[in-house]
Amino acid sequence: MIEVVGNIDAEQRNIGVNKRNNGLHQQWDIIYVDEWKGDPVKGELNKEYGLIVEKDFHIISQLKENRYLDLINNRNMVIKTPNGRSTQIWYFHQ
Repeated sequence: MIEVVGNIDAEQRNIGVNKRNNGLHQQWDIIYVDEWKGDPVKGELNKEYGLIVEKDFHIISQLKENRYLDLINNRNMVIKTPNGRSTQIWYFHQ
């Protein structure tokens, strides 16, 4: 299998050959040049991920109280009651 050496995602990282281990560094997409339509832009659906590019959304727990995913202290992820703060708003960045 061809792979990114050392499993490190960095510009100009070497490519090598190794036995198959199913790591992401051995997985590739093939896109035919005449079929490439470019990445979706803001407001368009990214079909691969099923999300609309740069459209705000909330992530809601399926536990009984349906609390929102929230970010506190810019580093801790928690669930909290909806409060209208921007720390509970998420978006998909292409």
